Amino acid sequence: MADDKRLREIVRILSSYGIRFVYHHKVQNRPDAVEIDAVNLRKAFEKLGPSFIKIGQILSTRLDILPQAFVDELEHLQDRAPEFPFSEVERIFFEDTGLSLGEVFLQLDEKPLASASMAQVHKGTLRTGEVVILKVQRPVIDELLIRDLDILIRLSAFIPKGIVDIIDPKEAFQQVKDATMIELDFRNEAKLLVEFQEKNKNVACVAVPKVYEGLTFRRILVEEYIDGTKLTNKEELEALGYDMEDISRKLILSYLKQIFKDGYFHGDPHPGNMIIKDGKIYFIDFGIMGKLNDSLRLQLNRLIEGLALQDLDMMVDAALKIATPSMPIDKRNVYRDLEYIFDVYLTADMKNVKISDALMDFIRMFKRHNMVIPSELTILAKALSILEGVYLDLAPDFNLIRTAKDYLAENININSLLERFETDKFLGKSYTLLKDVTDMPENIGKLLKQVVNGRLRLNIDTDDLDEKWADLKKMSNRVVMALIIVGLLLSSAIMSGTVGGQYLGQTGFVISGLFGIWLLYSIFRSGNM
Repeated sequence: MADDKRLREIVRILSSYGIRFVYHHKVQNRPDAVEIDAVNLRKAFEKLGPSFIKIGQILSTRLDILPQAFVDELEHLQDRAPEFPFSEVERIFFEDTGLSLGEVFLQLDEKPLASASMAQVHKGTLRTGEVVILKVQRPVIDELLIRDLDILIRLSAFIPKGIVDIIDPKEAFQQVKDATMIELDFRNEAKLLVEFQEKNKNVACVAVPKVYEGLTFRRILVEEYIDGTKLTNKEELEALGYDMEDISRKLILSYLKQIFKDGYFHGDPHPGNMIIKDGKIYFIDFGIMGKLNDSLRLQLNRLIEGLALQDLDMMVDAALKIATPSMPIDKRNVYRDLEYIFDVYLTADMKNVKISDALMDFIRMFKRHNMVIPSELTILAKALSILEGVYLDLAPDFNLIRTAKDYLAENININSLLERFETDKFLGKSYTLLKDVTDMPENIGKLLKQVVNGRLRLNIDTDDLDEKWADLKKMSNRVVMALIIVGLLLSSAIMSGTVGGQYLGQTGFVISGLFGIWLLYSIFRSGNM
């Protein structure tokens, strides 16, 4: 019964939004109303409560699901929720750990540091004397989120066209549900943090809070409290003697390593998720992480390598291997669009190039051609967009392109080369080549037999062949007709000069003139003058 009530509530609020969307685009025919529609969708999500706020935050990282205006607007969802009672903190902690708060904490603030849609955070001190934060999942948020996502999956068939881009709405919400299921288990967040720490243990300027694995459960996460300065507090950082350009450079170099070397990057590098302490950048909140498989990372490396070498063919080939067509495509048009994009960025002043704009150009191009891009790439695009805003705020004159170019020149070419010659891939390709060479005499023999027996067929698949053949026949006919007219004119001229052939020559002139007028008229009508 409660689910039916919630279904009616969701339908009522989203329907009112949908009606306004259809009115703007079908009745008023106002494509410029997209920003108004985006604001209305955000307001609808806020009305639907914490679960939809969380869903909206996940959607704001998925540029492949929603148009840019909607993604930007959903970023403004305020991840604040009413505080839940401290008694609930005690109950959930005991249910998950089997321990009371007093058995673990020497002191724990009842007033939370933050209360968000997914969890509430309290500062405390362990009995060992270590200052920590206790993250407690909001009561029944897991049930609410799963219930609401299941309802959205059911309702996805009724979503107005134009809101969701290429990906099937049902598939999109199923992906959101899968991501949410992972995030709802805090043990997954702890594992992601530890993995990030391991991959960056040799990076002097990067750190993460310590995780207390013995106190980490599905709804409970205990981490070291980082008593530092938020990256948003520029004035305090400068007062402490930090150089903003140095922080920007270290942040960018760290992120380039995460992407191109590790294939494992922080998916939400919001300034609120980074703290500066003792000369280190502490990354916190590992709810959203991006992973790039070897194939995708290799193609990204090839894109950068092609950009550095100004090798257009390499860049186009890498881009086409990143996306998957959802239906038959005209590769010539895709190639032409990619060529145009690359040409723009290769000839532009790289100081003025924004990485986020470049990535968005690629994503829009793929969407135009109904090509599906990996969801990891959209998370990366969003993360880089956020990161770009961070460094521009810290040090507007910081030269991102020069820093990235220096890093890639030192690291990527070698790594890219090594990746291309991974043992398994090398052996696999060697086997395929050897097999093809072994089969070659047999295949040549079959080909020769077909030639001798007259069974060889050559199939030529040419786009618009019938239309082109018809045009060729028309052109040939016109050439023949022109030759006939010329011949008729010449013969008429000769006959006009003979005794008795004067009238026949004049008749020939008239006939050839009529043919000539007809030929000119047909050419004029074809539009090929």
